[in-house]
Amino acid sequence: MNPIKTIIALFLMVGAPAPIVSVSFFDSEHRVILAPIAILSAFIGTGLMFGFTNFRTRPKHIGNFDKDNIKPDINQTWMVFFITLVINLFFANLCGN
Repeated sequence: MNPIKTIIALFLMVGAPAPIVSVSFFDSEHRVILAPIAILSAFIGTGLMFGFTNFRTRPKHIGNFDKDNIKPDINQTWMVFFITLVINLFFANLCGN
């Protein structure tokens, strides 16, 4: 993987775009537009890191235990997306007075 692509992906995944947009355009105030920015940056960062085609495989068997198959099928890309989404939304919520 290209190191520049990795750095950009990590920049998006750690929640940096929302505070930068808040400081640059909204004078450090909280706005509703920061939530979609956080969602997009989490999605794009995870897609750059793991590939966008991995989002096609959905998580299965979470909370549904069968007699034959009790192990859940969890996609790593989706899990990283949800973790980075929480991080991004947390930093987007901290923006403002």
